[in-house]
Amino acid sequence: MANYRASRRDTCRICGSSDLVRYLSLGDQPPSNSFIAEADIKDEQAFPLDVYLCTSCGLSQLLDIVSSEDIFDDYAYLSSTSRALCDHYQEMIDNILDLFKPAPGSLVVDIGCNDGITLNCYPAETYKTLGVEPSSAGQYARDRGFEVIDRFFNEPCGRDIAKTHGKAKIVTATNVFAHVDDIIGFAAGVRELLDDDGVFVIEFPYLVDMIEALYFDTIYHEHLSYLSLAPLDRLFSDIGLRAFRVEKTDVGASGPALQLFVCKAGAAYQDHANILEMRDAETSWGIKRIETYERFADRVGDTGEALVAMIRDIRQNGGKVAAYGAPAKGNTLLNFIQADTSLIDVVAENNDLKIGKVTPGTHIPIVSDEAFIAGGYSHALLLAWNYLDFFLQKSAFIRRGGKFIVPVPKPDIRP
Repeated sequence: MANYRASRRDTCRICGSSDLVRYLSLGDQPPSNSFIAEADIKDEQAFPLDVYLCTSCGLSQLLDIVSSEDIFDDYAYLSSTSRALCDHYQEMIDNILDLFKPAPGSLVVDIGCNDGITLNCYPAETYKTLGVEPSSAGQYARDRGFEVIDRFFNEPCGRDIAKTHGKAKIVTATNVFAHVDDIIGFAAGVRELLDDDGVFVIEFPYLVDMIEALYFDTIYHEHLSYLSLAPLDRLFSDIGLRAFRVEKTDVGASGPALQLFVCKAGAAYQDHANILEMRDAETSWGIKRIETYERFADRVGDTGEALVAMIRDIRQNGGKVAAYGAPAKGNTLLNFIQADTSLIDVVAENNDLKIGKVTPGTHIPIVSDEAFIAGGYSHALLLAWNYLDFFLQKSAFIRRGGKFIVPVPKPDIRP
């Protein structure tokens, strides 16, 4: 298993301010994708999972940083194992192509391409596709025939790609922008790579949704920043970019997300009405007021207690409880409620890289979907709650009469 290095910063990663206030502590937790063999439990590491607000620019962020090189060295997350996510990214790329109509032969780049899930959504042989992926998942994209650069993306990387491949008409970064400590360098790399009329599309969980709907399980060490428009406007203004359009989506890699469309500061794209409205709404909501976040922290504690009480009641009344899906955010939840096999017997998963291992921190065995079905469970804590509708329609567990425990925003049993 990896030996994780960690560091701590004392200034905001966007504006450099030291006006930082902690508003939520989820305890010491292992990196959320560090699924381990039972033999490695004795060597497991944990790090503070605490969220701070920069009252200057409004960025919510982790200050305790687990080395990205260590997290992504042997990475168990493969995007394409989720059919729902494949469908979502196909819809996203179709929409981008419809809106901006890049000419055939244009360069399109996906930063953090993982196993090639987004690159695979472009029409075959119409565009020059390129992935950037520093993790072990990049080999899966290469095996699918895509060119992939094995580097962490930053300003020198963006400049190098522009020199060797030309400027990009479309650059996408889904569920990756929030992972970067040097977010200024990342954005500067996009500026270097983007053509004058090019468009950068970022998808990320929206801070306001996280607070309002209590998606606290989307907080984990990979996610260093919890993003909203106010701090991103500051970031882009500082380096010569501009956000001009925003769209909400119910499906993302970690749950409901925003898709933010960004161009060079001087590009001809007009600011869309929806982004102007969202900026005003964030100010009214209290994006820089610590009281907004302290109320959230109180609700997180209440929800954790209610969820544990619900599971114990089910078990005491003869139910058998497992968990369904092993996403990274599920481990934040399991560790926060201090789950173990007295609450959750096993976790069902279809990713072969995780099956046979145990969950980080809580050490619950991960089994195949087939073994889970054979176990005769009455209830399953749906850790991948963002795919609830998909699983209600498609899962064999539901067809056989099982019930999902949906943990957030308030513990509920479906159907």
